[in-house]
Amino acid sequence: MIRRNKIILSVLVAVGLIIVCLIAWAPWITEEYAYAKVMEHLGGPDALFNYLGETMPLSDVPKSFKKLPFVSFVYFPGEAMFLVTFYGSVI
Repeated sequence: MIRRNKIILSVLVAVGLIIVCLIAWAPWITEEYAYAKVMEHLGGPDALFNYLGETMPLSDVPKSFKKLPFVSFVYFPGEAMFLVTFYGSVI
């Protein structure tokens, strides 16, 4: 009986680790998806944004993307930073 409990516990721990690793990796958060979520958060790609003292459409602002555990980091060089979480929220 104790051996069976150890096996069940081992399987549950392994499945839990796989789920945590999958969420940390978040393959569904692509670069394009993260850019789209940030643009939607700021008012859409045609919304005006004051980038380094110059007003321009958000779609023309240079953007950079970095993948981190559980989040994706979208930033406008020298200006603003946004985190897109694994569940699609923008912080």
